[in-house]
Amino acid sequence: MSISARFCSALVPACALATLVLATHPSRAEGSPSGQPATGTVRVEGLTRTLLPPTQVTTTQAPVIKDGNPEHACPGTSAIGALELATAGNWSGPWNIQFNQYEIYSIAGETHVFEPGAPANYFWSFWLDEKEATVGACEAVVQPGDRVLFFPSCFGPACPPSPTPLGIEAPASANVAEAVAVTVRKYSPTGEASPAPGVSVTGAAAATTTDSNGHATLCFASAGQFTVRASASESVRTETTISVHAGNDQTCMAAAPGATVAAPLASRSNPLAPDTGPYAVVAKVTGLVEHHVYPRRHAPRLLTGTVTAHTAVTSVSIALRRRYRNRCSAYSGVRELFVPARCGTAPFFEVSRTSSFSYLLPAALAPGRYVFDVQAADAAGNRTRLARGTSRLVFYVR
Repeated sequence: MSISARFCSALVPACALATLVLATHPSRAEGSPSGQPATGTVRVEGLTRTLLPPTQVTTTQAPVIKDGNPEHACPGTSAIGALELATAGNWSGPWNIQFNQYEIYSIAGETHVFEPGAPANYFWSFWLDEKEATVGACEAVVQPGDRVLFFPSCFGPACPPSPTPLGIEAPASANVAEAVAVTVRKYSPTGEASPAPGVSVTGAAAATTTDSNGHATLCFASAGQFTVRASASESVRTETTISVHAGNDQTCMAAAPGATVAAPLASRSNPLAPDTGPYAVVAKVTGLVEHHVYPRRHAPRLLTGTVTAHTAVTSVSIALRRRYRNRCSAYSGVRELFVPARCGTAPFFEVSRTSSFSYLLPAALAPGRYVFDVQAADAAGNRTRLARGTSRLVFYVR
């Protein structure tokens, strides 16, 4: 039974407290947080659809006051603070004096309010880092990298089985027509992970289903940024993003009958050959120097460049990868931070649809070897090719 349900069984007259969206895991101290701002992600799943995809936020010290009464405040560094930022305030609920925090009735337009006598009452459940809550969302301190999840649960004799949150693991990037391995797991309220068989995985050229070990293989027929979703009955949906690049690898075309493969961005025999001809799209990084070594105190933060095309520029995407002490990571434009990655790979994400671009990193780069790539396309369908010194730069931070 969830902690919210235990509140209901003990306090039936005040069972609306089930909507308090309880937070954190047992290893964290209970009580009002006074921690420092931290960056984490917030996701909200409704009964039938995703209300908020994984959204990165950095908490603040500003208190959350929903009803205008300064005495009814939750710390900005709490899970409530993260929810406030991720939804731009699109949640509501009254202050509960007994428990000294807000009850959560509605998130992103979906409302669940306790109805006395109803055989099935839905409420907003809250998990943090794949564990069920043990304290209120107003009390939970968000730590760096925390994953916050809100979803409806049910209390009452007529409720369906409690949903099981899913987690999905997949590479951050892949090539067109490449076999992409995906693993889906399900989590218990205390955080134990186990394989999730029979889960539908969509987002590629063809949908697939996980095997008995929770494994599935995807194939993408074209380049782009794809959201891959995992869903099953009696489960809480989950999703991830894969950046797919054009290539000439036909390893999984059989898995996607009738799929067509987009033209490659560059010749595999000479992937760094500069683009030429009257319809060439040429991207050039500005503000960085090839093979330059930047001292850490002056490490780059602003990434800029230009694109020259025969017709209107329709998209400009960038990728940034890092290698440090034989460990590789790649910058995620969705999460706005570096994440572990296979060496030599990094996901592209769109930053502009004009002939120039700039992207401000959330912080100066840490020490390491960096490779910065720019990919652009025009209205006629022409695309850039990676060329060392123009659309691909290698530099160092020490």
